[in-house]
Amino acid sequence: MKREQKLLLIFVFTLTLMVVEFAGGLLSKSLALISDAGHMLTDSLAIFLSYLALRWGRMPPSDRRTFGYHRIEIIIALVNGLFLLAVAGYIFFEAVHRFFNPQEIRTGILLAVAVIGLTGNLFGMLILRSETHENLNIRGAFLHILADTLSSVGVVIGGVVIALTGWNVIDSLIGIMIGGIVLRGAVDLIMESGEVLMEATPRDIDMGQLKKDVGEIPGVKDFHDIHVWTIGSGRRALSGHLLTDNISTQESQRMICAAREILAERYGITHTTLEVECESCLNTICEYVPHDAGDGKN
Repeated sequence: MKREQKLLLIFVFTLTLMVVEFAGGLLSKSLALISDAGHMLTDSLAIFLSYLALRWGRMPPSDRRTFGYHRIEIIIALVNGLFLLAVAGYIFFEAVHRFFNPQEIRTGILLAVAVIGLTGNLFGMLILRSETHENLNIRGAFLHILADTLSSVGVVIGGVVIALTGWNVIDSLIGIMIGGIVLRGAVDLIMESGEVLMEATPRDIDMGQLKKDVGEIPGVKDFHDIHVWTIGSGRRALSGHLLTDNISTQESQRMICAAREILAERYGITHTTLEVECESCLNTICEYVPHDAGDGKN
């Protein structure tokens, strides 16, 4: 089975489990189960984005969309993050209400549905386990399913405690715990997608070290005017200027190839635009500057 088919299968399976858990939560009056369904919705969206990343990655760019369709994934992620904020808000509101007004939990339904959810998550982990070391998107989906598996374990343990002790307030506490997980995932999703749309430098890239690594290439006197941004999931781009002596085109191409190798291997940057310039170029204005720039006129 291909990677895309595996992700699509797990997406449909997780979405189905989410519906089952939500319905089970309503029937059993368990906020923990409803919260876990919300968490499974988070995982479903993440898995779907991973599926889109693999599928859209093969779509060729066009004259209108020179970078292809990778940014659609980021826009969807931002919308999903905002939606998940609302889900987390509902979970917290309902948890506080139920904390002061505990409801009788039907533990039989709760435990049956929670065990089904746990079994489904274990099945998903089994399918993706062999792919986690070969693809970052697959690894991300695997980690989401792992987190949901741990949440399902918490719901099962809570159901057992309620069945043995009758402490229905445990359900609200587990709901708050899972709501916190959903909230953290939503905030991270919004922040990361916002940074991509703002074309911010990826968090794990040290610009000072990157400049130093490229600057150590023989013949490179300076590396400046550097811009690093993310096009889509796992796709990074860079533009910059290499200052050299007055050298041949062949020699400048050698430096560009060496820089691209460093950027790809050490920083995961595979789309680069590098301009070579010599010191004699510094006496010439190479960039276009609007005539009214800086004159204070509107």
